[in-house]
Amino acid sequence: MANDLTNRNYLRQAPEIVKAKYSLTKSESDLVLALLTTITKDDEDFKDYIFTKEELEKKLGVKLDSKQLQNTARSLMQKVLLIEKGKNKWEILAWFSYFGYDNGVATCSFDKRLKPYLLNLQQYALGHFGAMMKFNSNYARRIYLMCKEWDKVGSFSISIEELNKIFELPKSYQNFANLKAKVLDPSVEEINKFGEIDISYAESRKIRKKVTEITFTIKRNITSFDGFREDIKELYPNEELILFQKRVIKCSDGKLAHSG
Repeated sequence: MANDLTNRNYLRQAPEIVKAKYSLTKSESDLVLALLTTITKDDEDFKDYIFTKEELEKKLGVKLDSKQLQNTARSLMQKVLLIEKGKNKWEILAWFSYFGYDNGVATCSFDKRLKPYLLNLQQYALGHFGAMMKFNSNYARRIYLMCKEWDKVGSFSISIEELNKIFELPKSYQNFANLKAKVLDPSVEEINKFGEIDISYAESRKIRKKVTEITFTIKRNITSFDGFREDIKELYPNEELILFQKRVIKCSDGKLAHSG
């Protein structure tokens, strides 16, 4: 039996998913992220993804029983994403169209309407699964992916109103002091501790002393050749040679070597 839960450590999401309105529990988010790593850059279509409970436990680093998995899968089948595409234009999509379990073997399928947002992407946020699993906060995971979408640019701005809508936060978080204490500062701390980027934010717009917009600044934080090698393998799987700082990086045939 093929194991679709490999040791791939990356996942991609289109900007529309990154900024979609949805809410997941930590266990639901864990499962979604793990299954997103099964999708490769060159995949043309979704398929039935098959894996054992033991393989999922290894991927997530936790022990599960079949009832826990059933409860999480059942809950996820009812969770939706709201993607706003412009004035009076939106989509409501499900994460999955199917979950099944048979004596330790699980099968799942992503909803086919997610294809434009997970397959053949030209623009996307590239998330590091291992780092994201270390974040305790789902807010940190969402902010991390927002920052990853813009890490090549180095910064982006977002209104407080939009941030509240994306995260579906309670009204009390419209107060910037609450948002800062409960969402922003803890997320920045986790991302900088466990992620491969360093981020910070600053107030960038006020109206009558009320903060209405913040700007995130992002810096890459790969301190070893091994970390760089992982990125190259994921970003350029079919390229024969990449030149980086006078080193030749060979990444064809699933292998990678360097000289210099």
